[in-house]
Amino acid sequence: MKSIFRFLLVSIISILLFSCQFQEKVEAVASAAQQQATESAVGVSLLNNWNFRSNIKNDQANAPFEWWIWEGGKYGVGSAKVESYGVKDNYAFIKIADSGSDTWHVQFNQWVKLTPKQAYYISFRAKADKPRTINVKVLQNHDPWSNYFAKTVELTTEWKTYEFYYIHKERSDETVNFGFELGKFDPTTIYFADVIIKPIDRSEIPPEALEEEVELETFDFEVLEEEEEPDNLVNNGDFGYKIVNDQGSMPSEWWIWQAGQYGISGAKVAAYGVVDGYAFIKLEDTGFETWHLQFNQWIKVRKGHSYVITFKAKADDPRPISVKLVQTGAPYGVYFAQTVNLTTEWQTFQFEYTHPDDGDPVVTFSIELGKEKPTTVYFDDVGVLPKK
Repeated sequence: MKSIFRFLLVSIISILLFSCQFQEKVEAVASAAQQQATESAVGVSLLNNWNFRSNIKNDQANAPFEWWIWEGGKYGVGSAKVESYGVKDNYAFIKIADSGSDTWHVQFNQWVKLTPKQAYYISFRAKADKPRTINVKVLQNHDPWSNYFAKTVELTTEWKTYEFYYIHKERSDETVNFGFELGKFDPTTIYFADVIIKPIDRSEIPPEALEEEVELETFDFEVLEEEEEPDNLVNNGDFGYKIVNDQGSMPSEWWIWQAGQYGISGAKVAAYGVVDGYAFIKLEDTGFETWHLQFNQWIKVRKGHSYVITFKAKADDPRPISVKLVQTGAPYGVYFAQTVNLTTEWQTFQFEYTHPDDGDPVVTFSIELGKEKPTTVYFDDVGVLPKK
């Protein structure tokens, strides 16, 4: 009797295990089929890791063309913060601990390159543990952070696909920030899958969607061109406050780039700061190229406009430095370059520059400090001044 009972028990367990394994295989096949159908239907997205087959890198400074999370609480903008995030079964999840007081206080972003006058199809799947709204945007990745495209969607607790059409304006930036704003509303966990941006022909846009989009986009570049430029395009050129040094979130303030942080060389800075209204940077290792150490800031310039570049500088040991205006992204083309020789006494250096008609609207003002003997360099009264 015991033998029969054992046989029946083993048989039942085997059947249950087989059923579970079979169900898992069915689900896996279905998931793969769904993934394949998605890829076949929408094509490859311009976004990296759009189908979340790899982890979220979350390294805005070094990998802005991968997914990264921006939390206002890290920068003194409210208390917004994310508790955890990750990737599972080809979807991303972001668990929000504090959503802050505005929608942009928590963001899930990635830079992407778009072509002016090109039409795009935007699509993504999303849900949340609690129903809530989020914003999806395409915007400038620098000050003044103007929106090129913005939509608000209502998430439910079930997966839903959201689709939009967008035409990138003729005078819009090529490299933009694509992102989701997740702040303001009740903290919850939000999920994303299959985030698509792909170029399409304008004929593929439904007429009603095209009319809505044209009406939505009212970013007026002509008005911006007519606005008066500031007296100095450089922020904190007189070093009235500290060096922010946050390239990822505040590139339009002073930041220091060190090749040693990226394994390019041993170049690194020992210390930096502001004392008595001037900046100092103590160089510990200068690498083997001038660009291995940089003191930088993004500035907005206008095509065809002329400027006066001026600054005061000295060093504890005489040495040359290079001053440049460079593209903010690859291929990092150089618009302006001058090498000056520093002494142990303050000197004022001044140059004139005209931005080309095909130049980028935002460039990096860069002071290259690498290659030469390590020392401490000092700066004051740095300006890029519109020529009157």
